[in-house]
Order: sequence, then structure tokens, then C-alpha cells
Amino acid sequence: MKAQVELTRTLMVATLLVAGLSGAFGIAHADVPTVGDIAACNREAREGVRGRAVSPTSKDEVDADAARRVSTGTVEARGAAGHGTQSPDAQIHGMDGDGAKDAAYRAVYRVCMRRNGF
Repeated sequence: MKAQVELTRTLMVATLLVAGLSGAFGIAHADVPTVGDIAACNREAREGVRGRAVSPTSKDEVDADAARRVSTGTVEARGAAGHGTQSPDAQIHGMDGDGAKDAAYRAVYRVCMRRNGF
């Protein structure tokens, strides 16, 4: 009887481990956007700015203003460096440097990245 209880307990633990591991691997997603993700969201942001598909948040406004000041050399802003934005925030990583200066562009890009799982 004791051996049967131990065997049942071992099987239950093994089943839970396998289920947990398979679930963890099944929903894994890259932490960093791919070049394809970046290109697609930059393209969508360029098109979205024309149609004003998404409204920028106050954070988009502040970050766009900071990006404009960086280009004039007055301040250093996070998320507004060079041709493509380098940021630990996956929702703005890879954003076109000129687009980063436009709050509406930032908003569309961010929404696109979020929709892609970042």
C-alpha cells in the first residue's frame, strides 16, 4: 500500500512538471524584436502618421520632444539614438530615429510592437 501511494505521488509530480514545462515552452516569445518586426512597425508607423490612426499619449509627447532636443544636441534622451532607436523597451527598440521625434509616429510604432507581442 505504501509503495502504491509513493508511486502515485511520484507520477503526479512528474505529470505536473511535464505540464508546467510544456506550457512554459509553448508560450515563449522573443524578448527582442526581429529585423522584420522593426521594419514592419516602422512602415506601419509611417503610414499611420498620415492617417493619424493612433492618438499619442503624454509619454509619447515627452519622449518625442526629448528626441527632437537630442538632434539639436541639447539633451540626451532615452530611446532616440541614431538611425534606429536603441532601447531596453521592446516597444520602441528599432524605431526610426526621425520618426522618434514625432509623437504620433511613436504611438503607432508602440501599438504595432505591442500587437506583435513586445
